[in-house]
Amino acid sequence: MTHLIRTTALVSAIATAAVAGSKVSEIDVTADLSAIENYPAAAIWTSLETDLETALAKRLVGRIAGEDTGEAAEIHVEIDSVMLASNFEQALGVGEWMLKGDVDIDMPDASKDMRYDLTVSADQLNAYYPDGTDPAAIAVDSEVFYTAIIDAFAGNIASKLK
Repeated sequence: MTHLIRTTALVSAIATAAVAGSKVSEIDVTADLSAIENYPAAAIWTSLETDLETALAKRLVGRIAGEDTGEAAEIHVEIDSVMLASNFEQALGVGEWMLKGDVDIDMPDASKDMRYDLTVSADQLNAYYPDGTDPAAIAVDSEVFYTAIIDAFAGNIASKLK
């Protein structure tokens, strides 16, 4: 039994060391959602800032810096565009679904800072839908679409910190 406990402790220590690379002390998302004209979608998208911060924090579990941690990375996201075409507009090819923002990751070593524009469109979401979902049947005011676009956006940012 003692051997099992030591082995478990060793594996936990190794796993902690593996994710200890880039600690994060701050995740801040701002969004101007006044541009959303699709009322049903706007009702779902009202918590975009909080939901994106939460999705990022979930992906960075184990890397969130404690108060006693020295310098750590800071993530700042400014959502500047939310395009939510209706299914009719999408079918006609005159509109698209897209979430776009400026990502700023300030690392403790300033030479490793990252700044980039990130755009996630409906074309990229198939991997984020639950199994068996028909992408053609997804509407912008659906929770499935919203969750998929948040997951895709957060996943991209979290991947930069590996």
